[in-house]
Amino acid sequence: MSDDAIRNAVAKTAFSFSGFSAFRVLDLSCGDGKLLEVLAPNCESVEGTHFCDNDYITKDPSPILDKITLHTNVDLTQALALDSDSYDLVIATEVLEHLPAHTPLLKEISRILKPGGQFIFTTPNVHRLSSRFKFLCSGTFYLNGARLGWDTPANELYATHHNPVYLPIIHSLLYQQGFRKFDLGLTHYRISSALLLPLYPIVLLGAWLETRHIKKKSKTGASDLFKKLISPKLLLSEQLMVVAQKP
Repeated sequence: MSDDAIRNAVAKTAFSFSGFSAFRVLDLSCGDGKLLEVLAPNCESVEGTHFCDNDYITKDPSPILDKITLHTNVDLTQALALDSDSYDLVIATEVLEHLPAHTPLLKEISRILKPGGQFIFTTPNVHRLSSRFKFLCSGTFYLNGARLGWDTPANELYATHHNPVYLPIIHSLLYQQGFRKFDLGLTHYRISSALLLPLYPIVLLGAWLETRHIKKKSKTGASDLFKKLISPKLLLSEQLMVVAQKP
């Protein structure tokens, strides 16, 4: 699922890919289908997946969902019943934070992408400056949505933001699953984050300390992570938006 700012940012990135008009695109947990509605007129084929037919995100579905291939009852914690090397672009907007683990899905996405295929995902950005300040004061991040409570039934866990995505971890997991080119995007930002930019020197120091030990094993990986940890896109964007490519 995605709101207007996320949808526009993802679509703009997708349209920038060379040869996008011939792409076969898959939107995982596509929700109301509004993103697919934007992409469909500009590419060869779009498909989506749904987990539950009665999910709250399908209350206002786009007509596009009746016209495309929609894979239903798709549990993203399990292996995907989709052919290997079959998609040019896989998208997951505001999905990863709902999953108990990220590695299994990343492995499946890498499998179903064609060589040279692209993966775009967005997730609440716990690394933005306002979220870091909130953590300093309260010990909790901004998670942009539902939170896990004692009254949450186990079978509804997927509907909560219970597994935040941390850039240093996802940075390594993507590499381990075969992704190499790795860029950050910007969805939208709030003035409150910009007002915290005077803290940038502290961010630089923290990023250096975070990546210093990684250099012992991977100097290139540590350098790439450092650049991302100090990127304005990471520090200001409401969503962590990542664009990764399979070689």
